[in-house]
Amino acid sequence: MRQLIRAFKTPVTLVLLLALVAFGGWWGLKNATAALPARPAEPCVMTDVGGKLTPNQVTVRTLNAGLRGGLAKRVSTNLRSVGFYIVKVNNSDQRMERTVVVGNAKDSPEVRLVAGFFKNAKTEGDGRVDHVVDVLLGDDYQGFLPTAPKYVTVDGPVCLPALPASETTATASPVPTPTTTK
Repeated sequence: MRQLIRAFKTPVTLVLLLALVAFGGWWGLKNATAALPARPAEPCVMTDVGGKLTPNQVTVRTLNAGLRGGLAKRVSTNLRSVGFYIVKVNNSDQRMERTVVVGNAKDSPEVRLVAGFFKNAKTEGDGRVDHVVDVLLGDDYQGFLPTAPKYVTVDGPVCLPALPASETTATASPVPTPTTTK
């Protein structure tokens, strides 16, 4: 009986170790090739705009939701020319007939300002925390309104996305240097 146990002890141990190594390799490969989780949206920052929200304070993504090639690029060029900060120009995953402006809420000041630049645009809100405005350009895109309002009047501070340091127009205030006392 002892010789039988000794005869099977080594091969059984090796098979168990091989199974453990195979499982570890499979688990490691599966986790190494898995897609990274989406980065959560940065929440907006309450910003005092002095009673007027202007295009240079609004961040926009322009997405082509129709079949006309290059439409998002042309529209983003127009939006950029009036001062909007464009963070993305691309095609949308969804198809739309009509141009839709999407933001935190359909009556948010940034949504109203962007929608004012489009003929017959529909506004929608989806509760996004970053307050970036998406322009989904549908097949019935009727044009850019150059006579759109240059600002929207607001009461108090507005929640806006934080712009990268190179895009902000405000001057930075000096930061005091820490000192050590001995």
